[in-house]
Amino acid sequence: MRAVHLVPAGVVLVALGAIGGVAQLGHPAAAPHPGTPGHVSSPAAIRQVPVTAAARACPPAPGGAAAPVALLAGGAAAGGAGGAGATGKGQVELTALPPAGVPVHAGKGSSPVRAQSPGALSLLTLPTAKATGKQATSQAAQGWSVAGGGAMAQGLEAELTQDSGLASVRCAEPGSDLWFVGPGQQNGGSQVQVDLMNVDSTAASVDVSVINDGGQVQAGDDNGITVPPHQTVTESLSSVARGSSVLAIEVHTSIGRVAAAVSAESHGVTGWLPGTAAPSTRLVIPGVPPSGSTAGLFLADPGPSTAKVTVTAITPQGHISPFGSQSVDLPGQSASYVALSPLGGTTAALQISSNVPVAASVVVPGNSGPGVLTAATAPISEQAVVAGNTSGDGMAASVLLSAPGAAALVRLTEIAPASRGGASVTASQVVPVKAGRTLAAPVTAPKGARHGSPFALVITPLHGSGPLYAARVETQGRSSVVSIIPAASALTTISLPPVRDSYDAISPYPSSP
Repeated sequence: MRAVHLVPAGVVLVALGAIGGVAQLGHPAAAPHPGTPGHVSSPAAIRQVPVTAAARACPPAPGGAAAPVALLAGGAAAGGAGGAGATGKGQVELTALPPAGVPVHAGKGSSPVRAQSPGALSLLTLPTAKATGKQATSQAAQGWSVAGGGAMAQGLEAELTQDSGLASVRCAEPGSDLWFVGPGQQNGGSQVQVDLMNVDSTAASVDVSVINDGGQVQAGDDNGITVPPHQTVTESLSSVARGSSVLAIEVHTSIGRVAAAVSAESHGVTGWLPGTAAPSTRLVIPGVPPSGSTAGLFLADPGPSTAKVTVTAITPQGHISPFGSQSVDLPGQSASYVALSPLGGTTAALQISSNVPVAASVVVPGNSGPGVLTAATAPISEQAVVAGNTSGDGMAASVLLSAPGAAALVRLTEIAPASRGGASVTASQVVPVKAGRTLAAPVTAPKGARHGSPFALVITPLHGSGPLYAARVETQGRSSVVSIIPAASALTTISLPPVRDSYDAISPYPSSP
């Protein structure tokens, strides 16, 4: 039986008048198509409009040190829409998000940093902040808001880097439901913390939920965390990491939104957990490189039912099943670690299929610390950007491109500061990715680049390509993996859906087809 919904008559009359008036103003001569409740625009009415505002947040650098950031914005040189339709060239402004409850010195460390060169790689150093009062001897671990406006909002990508310009972690988009899966203490995550950054002008209320090997756990007072406007809150999760091999972390807001970053420290070395796609029955994890050590798969089942997970590796030779016909069974509200030794050290993306939604990531052991992680992503829409890449002096960069379904044709564009003058130099190549295969394509700084300078990489699936997943992998020597950045879409345009005249906005019942 459908419940009866009562709506005050006065509210209905006011709403009808308002909607009717607006409809008449917007379409004075419009009339519904015969036989339909309202005229619906054709698919051709969908419009592509340029992105004119974009927001990211960079986490505090480990130890509260100065934060090197690599940034690329502006669609023209980034292989996007060339800034068409945007007003002026715009700018990107990076503003400090000081730690909540810790007074900081209002000096250089709190001054905005700006980038104003569309399509050029910007290498910025975000200054440290000094605490005042009783904590005056300590550095303040502050995040940074990254706000792009005008043409500089298009294709915006920013990453926290090492001193060399090599990206360590993406500066994430703010959201209301964010997921991370990575190592507990037994796999190198002895000290784990989450940084919550509020780039907006209203406070956010955040719940942090954690699942480890033993099930759902509570880390102190991690429900109803208030993150004040334009500030950073850091919470330790080390207590729930203790004795566990894997952690699954959900950051959920009931009010507002935040950007989040999760780091894990072991023996003085800090690693970052990339954000992973929300739990789903189908996931793709790109960028699993060949490794001298065994890679591992982290899985989490946040629901009440047991997950039966099937793993398929998308390799240069095609699809293989590393565990044969066997599934990985995971009880509800639990997390687990599975060694990927059956992969045999081949380049791959992992396709995860499950009867219930799961979250997942992959760790590749490094020389020290918790290892290097890659995580589930969405397929690239329009283009993706990795801003911080290096080559030379024993370092090599490659992009692992995976096409689980139909084949893809992909343009790779490298952008770097020129060795002379203030301009940029670029290079481009087009590579084919066969259906159901993974391709490792080497990338390097373009000819004429400043010696030792990092370079940006733009990944553009060309028209007619099937779904494409990608990650940039950086190695030192022949096989030591030092950085993986899963590629995320960096849009220059967005689609506006068609508009129709309808009174559904005030109806208490869903509209009938």
